[in-house]
Formats: sequence, structure tokens, C-alpha cells
Amino acid sequence: MKKAAFLFLVFFRVFAASLGAAEFVEGRVRLVLNENIGRFSLYYMADIAGEEYVALFADKDPRTSFLAVQINDRNYRLGDTSSFKTTLGGSKTQPSLVFNSRIVEVTEDFSFITTSGSNLTNGVKITITITNKGKERFLAGARLLLDTELGETETPFSTDRRQITSEAQISPASGESFWVSGGAKAGLMGSASVEGLTAPDLVHFANWKRLNDAPWKTPFYQDRNFNLLPYSVGDSAVCYYYEPVAVEPGEARTITLVLASRDENGFSGALSEEPGEISRLIKTGAGPEIISRDTMQEDLVVLRDLAAKLDSFIKSGESVSEEELSAIELVLSRLKAKYGL
Repeated sequence: MKKAAFLFLVFFRVFAASLGAAEFVEGRVRLVLNENIGRFSLYYMADIAGEEYVALFADKDPRTSFLAVQINDRNYRLGDTSSFKTTLGGSKTQPSLVFNSRIVEVTEDFSFITTSGSNLTNGVKITITITNKGKERFLAGARLLLDTELGETETPFSTDRRQITSEAQISPASGESFWVSGGAKAGLMGSASVEGLTAPDLVHFANWKRLNDAPWKTPFYQDRNFNLLPYSVGDSAVCYYYEPVAVEPGEARTITLVLASRDENGFSGALSEEPGEISRLIKTGAGPEIISRDTMQEDLVVLRDLAAKLDSFIKSGESVSEEELSAIELVLSRLKAKYGL
């Protein structure tokens, strides 16, 4: 009976979490923002032809990953505390989660990005802004916990400098630019010390429950495994820490980082927040029941751009990658379905 009650509780939490969720699609990325619980989930289209998405971190219960802030030594897990009201903000192309209290506003903005080694949009840039709405200065810090699951093998993580098989940390002094949690069909890549982004004071790789249960920092035990018996076995996670700094009244602290699908080039090249030609073409969601004239005009522009792209391939004689061909087929199939062709 207790087991049945527990399973029902888990189902209810996941079902409740799915309510109020908003989805945003760009290129090979699907972003889900859940206003009810203040969480986001990220998916990568591992198979373009079959439109198969892979979760880049645990999504069975989105609550296992979260953003938390520390304001004057008080810790708030956003989405779980009644001190902050959660709403959706931003736009369709740059959505956000907004957390508001009497004296603090925290926004978690998402912009779709393309890393140097990808032809299609393959990640998001996250901008965390902590604004002081009060009349007195406060100290503001942030931490982001990601319940990773793709790389829970003999080598759960790697960076641009080493393999990580047990508890470890990255600091700015280590000179590591990014980390990867690899999987069979996709991998999650996160920024560390990358030019143009905010270098975290610390990135901690450890057992998820240890990181989850800590009010702020989890004690570091070098070379410890990812188990916490008897509660969790082989359950790895990664936590970003941005230590508190002073924020004056009316001012804000801004933190930026990137999460993307695994890229062999890492973050060695520039990040683009402008979708590429093919990437823009497959940016679509569920079409409206009544298609407006403006929507038709936008779709005509897409078709003209697609025709120009195909024409350039023919004239130049350059080879077309399988990824680009699959993307073009996806665009055409979605447009045909949209207009009942």
C-alpha cells in the first residue's frame, strides 16, 4: 500500500508539473518552461528525419534540477519557495522564467544559440539577472543544479582537459572551458571559463542527492564516487556556483552561461545567437487552426529562402550534408502538413 501511494505521489507530481508548461522549438532544440514549478527542461533532436528528441538532463521529474539564489545569507530554491511568485516572460524567440519577491526580481532568460561546429541551432544561452528592487544594498549569489543522466557510465563527465570518473571541481584557475556529459545519441555540453560568458566561481561534479540536499555549497571530497548509499547509486549531477556580490538598490547582477548538445569543437569558436539559414527554416511550432495572411507571408519567405539555398547548392556543385538534407525535408513535411497538401 505504501509503495502504491508513493508511486501515485510521483505520478501526481510529474502530471502536475506538466500543466502550465510552454514549449519553444528552434533548430534541433526544444525548450520547455514550466511556470508552475519554476523549472526548465532541454531536449535535442538526435534524429532529424524521425524528429526524435533526447532529454539533455533528467526530465522525469523536472524538480530535480533547479536555480537557487542567496540573498544576504538566505537561500531560496526558485519555484519551491512561497517568497517568490513565478511567471513566464520574454517572447517566443527569447522566453524567460521570472521570479518576483518584494525586494528581488530574478529573471532566467533563454536565447537559442548555435556553436561553432553545428549547422543548426543546438543549445541555449541562459542569462540570469538578479535585480535589487529594495532600498538597501544586498549580497546576491546564485547556483544552478543540473540532474545529469546521459553520462552515467564509467566516465560520467569530461572537460577539454581531462576525464572525470569521480567527484571533481572546476574553477577559473583550472583553465577548463567546458564540460560534457556524454550519451549514446546525444550529449550535454556546458560552459565553464568561456570568453563573453560569466565564469562560475565553481563547478562541482558530485552525487545528485548530496548536491540537492545542501542549502548552498556541498562539501567537496576529491575522488569520491557518485554513490550515496543506500539512497542513490551512480547518480551524478553538476552544480554551478556564483558567489554572492553586492548589488545596490535599483541595480542588477547578470550571469550568463551556455548549455548545448555535445560539440567536438567545444566552445572554441564564436557562439551565434542568430539562427543559420536551415536552422531558421525549421523553427516551427504547432500551427494555428486558422492561418493568417501574415503567417502565409512568413511561410512564403521561408520557401523563397529554401529555394535560394537549393539553387546555390546546384550552382556551386558543393556537397550537401545529411543533416542539411534532413532539415530541408523536415521543413517541407511540416509546411505540407500545415496547409493540408
